[in-house]
Amino acid sequence: MSEGKNEQNIAEVLVPGVPKSLAYHIGSTTPEADVGDIVSVEVGRRRATGWLINITDRSNIKLSSKSRAKSSEQLSLITKETKNTAVNGIKPLLDNTPAFTPELLEMFQWISSYYGCKLSDVIDTALPKISRGRKVKRFYLGSAGAALLGELENGKSSKITKKQLVLAALAELGDVGATSSDLKDLSSSVSTILSKLEKEGLVSKSEFYKKSTESSGSRKISDTSKNPALNKHQRSAVEAIKGSIKNKLFQPFLLHGVTGSGKTEVYLSCIEEVLKNGGSALVIVPEISLTPQAVDRFRSRLEVKPALLHSQVGATERWQAWTGLLEGRLKVAIGARSAIFAPMKNLSLIVVDEEHEQSYKQSDGVRYNGRDLAILRARLSSCPVVLGSATPSFESLLNAKKNIFKLLEMPERATPRPVPELEIVDLNKFRPKEMASESISPPLAEALVQTIRSGEQAVILYNRRGFSSYLQCDSCGKVVTCADCSISMTWHKRTMKLCCHFCDKKIAAPEFCSTCRDPEQVRIDQDDPDFETHGKLSHRGGGTEKVVDELLSLCPSARIVRMDKDTVGQKGSHRKIIEAMHSGEADILVGTQMIAKGHDLPGVTLVGIIDADIGLNLPDFRSSERAFQLITQAGGRAGRGENPGRVLVQTRQPNHPVIVATSSKRFSAFARYELDHRKILDYPPHQRLLRFIVSSPDPSLARNASEHLTKTVKEIFSETTLDSDSKISHLVLGPAPAAYEKLRGRFRWHVLVKCSSASYISALAAKINLYKKDLVGKSDLRIAVDVDPVEML
Repeated sequence: MSEGKNEQNIAEVLVPGVPKSLAYHIGSTTPEADVGDIVSVEVGRRRATGWLINITDRSNIKLSSKSRAKSSEQLSLITKETKNTAVNGIKPLLDNTPAFTPELLEMFQWISSYYGCKLSDVIDTALPKISRGRKVKRFYLGSAGAALLGELENGKSSKITKKQLVLAALAELGDVGATSSDLKDLSSSVSTILSKLEKEGLVSKSEFYKKSTESSGSRKISDTSKNPALNKHQRSAVEAIKGSIKNKLFQPFLLHGVTGSGKTEVYLSCIEEVLKNGGSALVIVPEISLTPQAVDRFRSRLEVKPALLHSQVGATERWQAWTGLLEGRLKVAIGARSAIFAPMKNLSLIVVDEEHEQSYKQSDGVRYNGRDLAILRARLSSCPVVLGSATPSFESLLNAKKNIFKLLEMPERATPRPVPELEIVDLNKFRPKEMASESISPPLAEALVQTIRSGEQAVILYNRRGFSSYLQCDSCGKVVTCADCSISMTWHKRTMKLCCHFCDKKIAAPEFCSTCRDPEQVRIDQDDPDFETHGKLSHRGGGTEKVVDELLSLCPSARIVRMDKDTVGQKGSHRKIIEAMHSGEADILVGTQMIAKGHDLPGVTLVGIIDADIGLNLPDFRSSERAFQLITQAGGRAGRGENPGRVLVQTRQPNHPVIVATSSKRFSAFARYELDHRKILDYPPHQRLLRFIVSSPDPSLARNASEHLTKTVKEIFSETTLDSDSKISHLVLGPAPAAYEKLRGRFRWHVLVKCSSASYISALAAKINLYKKDLVGKSDLRIAVDVDPVEML
């Protein structure tokens, strides 16, 4: 402990599954512990792992029966396990290494309050799994072993045994001791010998975790590239951000730069300033696929190795990066959404790249938004936060309009080439037989052939994976759907299976319909004249896998790589695909939305969007905004190098506002139109939202519970003073079946709350989280509480 400890000190410990912190007496024999430590404590008759969140004087803790009587609504600080205060039951699990800092604890407490969830759940979500590396045993010569060694050396036998050799080696090393690998030259069976000596009480041992030197962060990058000259817009942005860094001021910046405007160079210039002054910087990106490229860019310019924090980093490497940041050895961290919890020392800058991306929102558990937490983290650290995007979210745009965020605009590309124009290909003008293939129009096919002949590269976006979107009966029209989800299954040619893209269930593709009978379908091997066969199933729609086949037919010599969820499952797969494009080993990159974000591919001169209508008509108020962002971002991959770019957008809705706005580059006009429309309907960013998702394998139970929940929510509102405050408005909508009514075997209903007060939303979320066990009543019923939801499906 940093303070002198005495028997009057009380430690508050959070244990997962226990609603409130537990209090433990810190006695004179308690091992050294401090706030942020992961500790082992006694809870009832068991030992549990928890987090030490506070050390206070015993006089501040009241052990009255009155305080314990409140447990029906919330457990008091000292619960029924108060007998634990009489014992020294705390044992730190990490040597001299806290799991988090006081600043992070303050952030965790804010998250718990804002999202209405338990603090223990927040900490459990934020911290990586402890993986301290390989456990190593070190052996030392004991007094009994020293006595035996003396007898052996003074004995008359001239034969020296392996046991004597090991004892002599340990005697020579003294307090330093040795591992089995240190003594491997003495005998091939040295591990067995040491184990026997330990059992005989001749040697003692200690255990420690061998740390990898890879996480030290001290390795210098020798191939540092020359800093490119910044244009006037980049310089202006860098100067503004550096001003806040120098003065240690909290300031959110919205860096609105067109695709290819050099936002990454702005980030790098500012991080160089941070490192020069001894600070640290945190960069979060929306997709794991962007991390390798970001790391390469940073390594080529900065003289420190960035810490990597995302789900494809192994547990040991992630924990070592975490401890390296805690100890201040690592100064730069890069990662996906969860990297916002990185325990940075002297944090001086936070960057959120592609801040508009919905992947910053956690979709289960503690449903936090990484972008929003970045702003909170910057405020707690008194440092600037830069939100960068070519297509900012409407929430950020409104904050810039209100001067909550400082707007930094970069309207031009950093290279001499301008942002390419979007050419609209109206698919209604082509009959099926006039198409170059099922998915590719004649204009796009011609452009692809020309691109490949010129030795240039192309990117083809189709935001559907698989080979066929679904299988449909030719007779009755029934589509094969997942038995556990109310969505169609996608056929994948490579595996020859139907796959549900929600629950990942896979089945062999049937040939005939499972329900209808079609007398016109005749099977050759059927001799019974009265036999009626099932209707035949046909492939409908397409996906990235099918597009690759079509491209190979149109351009047989083209080298094609595909990036979607099916091809990036293995560690390093993102990097291999992007490196194939950078090195020129691939001519065409086909993929889903993950290829549209942040990738800088100088050789790409053509972008083709197979179906721009995907997502336009989803039952979600953000569908138009997302479609605009996806088309604009995908188009921005073209023409970033020496040669000009071209973008072809295939659509059957050429007059849709999104298509018109993207083709004419009228982002500001489109944003004004959407924001006005949302204001009329009381949707974000003008109102706060809270969504409850009720689910159960029993459809009747899900519906009844959602109705009960709706009634409870309305009662909570009526019991507050909210209605008496004319400045605060609210509306409860539902219950109604969710757009995806059944997922993973559970029927889903949702309830939506609109409210102008964020504090009321948080209070309501906390109440429902507190009381939902009473509302549920049965183990097969679940209620998810989502503050500030980003999708409504």
